[in-house]
Amino acid sequence: MLKLLLFTQYIIFSLVLTAESSPETQLAQKGELLLSDDFSVARDKKGTKLSKTFNARANQGLWEKKENTYQSTWEPGVGHTPVMSYQGDFKNVIIECTFKYGSLDPKVDWHTQCFRIALDNRKLYTGHVLSAWANPNNDFIETGFLLQHIHKTKEKKIVDDILLDKQPLNYEVDKWITVLLEVVNDEVLFQMDGQNIAYAKLDKLDVPKNLISLTLGKTWHQLQSFKVWEATPNPHWESIKNDGLKNRLKFKSIPNNYKK
Repeated sequence: MLKLLLFTQYIIFSLVLTAESSPETQLAQKGELLLSDDFSVARDKKGTKLSKTFNARANQGLWEKKENTYQSTWEPGVGHTPVMSYQGDFKNVIIECTFKYGSLDPKVDWHTQCFRIALDNRKLYTGHVLSAWANPNNDFIETGFLLQHIHKTKEKKIVDDILLDKQPLNYEVDKWITVLLEVVNDEVLFQMDGQNIAYAKLDKLDVPKNLISLTLGKTWHQLQSFKVWEATPNPHWESIKNDGLKNRLKFKSIPNNYKK
């Protein structure tokens, strides 16, 4: 009986540990570490060189450095919601970010919670090669755990607007959360704290990229850690793919000006 009790406790502990641990790579393997940003270095809208590959800018919204974190806020009249951006040349990457959603003030009707990683190449077109959203309640796009591709002309006319995946979003407020984004050629895998996973394959993802941006909602959010590795394909991906995606709901991509 004692052995059974200990075994049961071990299983419960393992499940809790798995749920709260940082996601592990599946689609890709980590190569060279291109950037490790612990937010100890101050930056502004002009840009600060953080590595031989990337410059960082706190270029939209309101930002405040707090010890080794950066906290974003927003208020009416300041323009775009907060964006932290990283300029550099890359193609296949693994991105890991640890952040917090701030709480909503019920007395402030414009407060929203949102986290997005976008990968761009503005030399090719306006828009985002890929947007990976963990969006609780921002009404700019669908709510949920999302992958999106959007291509616009210089005049902002939409050429492609494709919702690649939409999954339920499980999240907690005022707690450090880690997301992991893997992009290899035409495939993308997006994970958050072992509880959320989104996947897509699209030939339009298979292009050089030169900008990573982190977009936050209108209530306060905090960034604690941001890392970028060069990615190479995981040779075992095809054999583990079905098992890795088994908890993901089936979703068919929705192209061009989808409606909520």
